[in-house]
Amino acid sequence: MRAVFTFASLLFVLLIVVVAVKHQLQASRQLLPGANTPAAAGASAPFGGASQPSVAQYQRELDHALKQGMAGRASSSEEAEASH
Repeated sequence: MRAVFTFASLLFVLLIVVVAVKHQLQASRQLLPGANTPAAAGASAPFGGASQPSVAQYQRELDHALKQGMAGRASSSEEAEASH
C-alpha cells in the first residue's frame, strides 16, 4: 500500500512538472515571432537587418569625433607651446 501511494505521488509530481514545462514552452513561442513574419526576417541579420547603414553611420560619427578630438589636442598643444 505504501508503494502505491509513493508511485502515485511521483506520478502526480511528474504531471505537475510536465504541465509547467508545456505552459512555459507555449508562452515562449508566443513571444517569438514566426518565421513568416517580416520582423523575423530582419531579426536574423545583425543589428536588426539594417547592418550596413548602422555600421556606416557609426563609423562616420566615430571619425567625426576623432577629428574633433585631434583638432582640440592640436590647438591645446599650440597654446601650451606659445605660453612657454
